Amino acid sequence: MKTNLLKSAVLVASLLGALGSASAETLHARIPFGFSAGGKAMPAGAYSISTIPGAPSVLLFENETTKMQAIVFVRTDPRTPANPATPLVFTSSGGERTELANIVTDGSSYELSVHPASKSLKGAALAITSAGK
Repeated sequence: MKTNLLKSAVLVASLLGALGSASAETLHARIPFGFSAGGKAMPAGAYSISTIPGAPSVLLFENETTKMQAIVFVRTDPRTPANPATPLVFTSSGGERTELANIVTDGSSYELSVHPASKSLKGAALAITSAGK
């Protein structure tokens, strides 16, 4: 009985810790080209991309230089790789438009709405760091 209670307490504490860190997750990326995320045009620059607590389908993009912010709706993907090799995936339709299609972190994977693309730009010269709570 005591062992089951202890195991349950550890499990609950682990789940609460995972939920707390997921809600405070922030990804930092230096993107050397203009792009769009969820239909919103973004200039080249350094960005922080963070989750919004209580809204798992919404990400907040902030340009770290201009402080411009954009809220982008995303779809979460339960098939998150253990160690993402390419945290940001961009697509290009052959013209000037480059769109952010996917974001993968250690604990989450997000899909953004994009138009059909002819070419995928995976990890194109991006400097990325992740900061938790």
